[in-house]
Amino acid sequence: MCHGLFGSMHSPKYVELAEELQRRGLSSLRFNQRRGEGGKEATLTQRMEDLRRVVDFAHSLGYKRIGLMGSSLGGYMVLLLSSLYRDFQALAAWATPYNLGGLRGEGLEELIEDSKKYPLIEYIRGAKAPLLLLHGTEDELVPPYHSLVLFERAPPPKVLVWVEGADHRFTQPERRRIAVEVTAEWLERRLSP
Repeated sequence: MCHGLFGSMHSPKYVELAEELQRRGLSSLRFNQRRGEGGKEATLTQRMEDLRRVVDFAHSLGYKRIGLMGSSLGGYMVLLLSSLYRDFQALAAWATPYNLGGLRGEGLEELIEDSKKYPLIEYIRGAKAPLLLLHGTEDELVPPYHSLVLFERAPPPKVLVWVEGADHRFTQPERRRIAVEVTAEWLERRLSP
């Protein structure tokens, strides 16, 4: 599970999804992305290197069927990684932007500039694993149409799910629960032996 820009592996959505996957007999791995130095955020290239290392670690443990889940920037990263490496059986991306040009904030300049090398809107055509895109209709940071654009460009099989009333971080427990259950079911169907 890959968190967003200012998120953490300890976010309730990742903890709850990990618990739900465990109930269904699936292992999961959450990690914290590296941070930059000197008030700057790590670049997308650096973050992608970290995600690839996490996947390599899962392979080293003997896991053959691997799914990726990410939210916001984490969703961007898992979709990008899946288009570069084809060794995944399922993808789930929540509240994912199709580009990072709209990011604003101090210390983000290098991240934004580096992201131009990886236009997800083009790369997503190369994603080969079954894809679940999930977006809250009240997302205040990434407009929901971003998921629609990604859905239209992604190859099948793919599903787009709107969570009515959910915000960007899925902070409302009842809406987060819907997202967790939909995602766990999606991953279980594709990753269970």
